[in-house]
Amino acid sequence: MSQGILTSADATALSVEEISVREGEIMRTGVDTLRAAYLSWADRLRLTVANTGQTRLAGFDKWDIIVHYYDGTGTYHPGWLPYTAGALGDNEWKKAGIYLNGPAESFEPGIVNPGEQVVILARLNPLPGDATGISVTVATPNGIRDSFSFSNPGYAILTPHTENTTVNGTAHYQLEEAAPGDAAGTIMSAAFSTGEVARKLLVNDDQPSRAARHVFPLVGISDIPAATWNFYYRCTVFGDGPFPQANGDVSFDVDILIRRADGTIRQTIATGAAAAMFPQTSEGSWVTLSGTYAFPGYTVIDDTDYLEIAYYGDVLAQGPSGTVGYTQVMIDDDSLPTANQTRMEAP
Repeated sequence: MSQGILTSADATALSVEEISVREGEIMRTGVDTLRAAYLSWADRLRLTVANTGQTRLAGFDKWDIIVHYYDGTGTYHPGWLPYTAGALGDNEWKKAGIYLNGPAESFEPGIVNPGEQVVILARLNPLPGDATGISVTVATPNGIRDSFSFSNPGYAILTPHTENTTVNGTAHYQLEEAAPGDAAGTIMSAAFSTGEVARKLLVNDDQPSRAARHVFPLVGISDIPAATWNFYYRCTVFGDGPFPQANGDVSFDVDILIRRADGTIRQTIATGAAAAMFPQTSEGSWVTLSGTYAFPGYTVIDDTDYLEIAYYGDVLAQGPSGTVGYTQVMIDDDSLPTANQTRMEAP
């Protein structure tokens, strides 16, 4: 009788201990969906989820990915997606990679340690409709979850943001798909001396060591199709004397390149592309200008590479009449209507 009582007490204590351990694990677990987009160049859903807790995350086949979206006919699709470790099938998801501040992880492969990020790819069938919204919920095996809602315009829109991606130890700003500016705005600027004619890479006005180089990860993308890319610049030009001194004197443009994960350049696709001339009558005012570039198409060699867009100010004919003049582009400003924000569109 006494042995039975002791055994029962031990079992009860063990159950209480297991519950306490589980509760502690839940308290130390945290996930945050940093980015989510439906990749217009791949017809894939891509999520970047960070481990913001204090526990390691694995067992992806026990994770829950739940999506809600409308297809092109207006039919509503709520659904749970199963995990696959192989090639993506319809309505499945897979782990595309685990990263630490940009580079692929090298410590404990296959485990998302605290501070690391996992990139998730999913294939939806039927496809989400153009100009619709998508909602995704990610849940870990112990029930910790995070949800993220975003729009699917149906074509590529890349907006420069001030969040960072580290490429081989160097911080680059991010390009985000179908995600308008969501911060207070950052000015990218270049200064020109009296009469100086030059093309200069813009830099953060408050952090001159940070250049206006913005990267977009190519994870999950095999080809970028040929298309007309429309660039929009929220910009201004001014100086302590008249600047620009004439129409056609100052423009804004971009370089487009592919950067490897080791930081080196794989290919320069275009230099000085999508130029937009700044009108003399707008001196000192913020305006939104546009330029176009006939993107020739690109086959992705390694999907750990990045598409990079770098922003420049270009003085073409005559420099500032005063001692200094400035060319500036505003990025990541949520106070502006989307139509006035700096961005690239490829409809």
